[in-house]
Amino acid sequence: MTIGIRRATPDDLTAVLELVAEYCATDCHTFDPGTATAGIEPLLADDRYGTIWLAHHGDRPVGYAVVTWGWSLEVGGLDVVLDEIYVRHRGNGTGSRLLEVLERDCRERDVKRIFMETERPNDDARRLYERHGYAADTSIWMSKDLG
Repeated sequence: MTIGIRRATPDDLTAVLELVAEYCATDCHTFDPGTATAGIEPLLADDRYGTIWLAHHGDRPVGYAVVTWGWSLEVGGLDVVLDEIYVRHRGNGTGSRLLEVLERDCRERDVKRIFMETERPNDDARRLYERHGYAADTSIWMSKDLG
C-alpha cells in the first residue's frame, strides 16, 4: 500500500474531522465537532499556529498529525507540540512516515525540540516514538482550562 503525506488544506476539513473523531473514540477523549472545527480551521488556513499533515492512500485519508508552534527559553527558540497523531490501520509504516515528514518540516523551520504527550496505557505509541528517537522526560505536564 503506497501512502502519501501532504499538508492538509481547507478542503480537507471534513476528512480531518472524521479522523479526529476516530482518534477521540480510540483514545477515549470527548469529541465535540464545534470545538474540533474551531481548532482545525486555523491550522488549515495557514501555518500561523501550526500544521496538519494528512496521510492518504490514493484519495482516501488514512491518518493525520497535528503540530503546533511554541517558543522556549529553555531550548533557545522555536519548539513545537506534536498535539495529535492518528493512523487508522497501524503497523504498516504510516505513523513512521508521518513522523519523518513532520520532523523534516520542523528542521526546515529551525525547530529546536518537539514535545508530545501520550496516554499512560498507550505503550504502542511510545514504542513507535522511541524507535524514532523520542525519550520520556522527567517533567510532568499540568493544565488548566481557561475557556
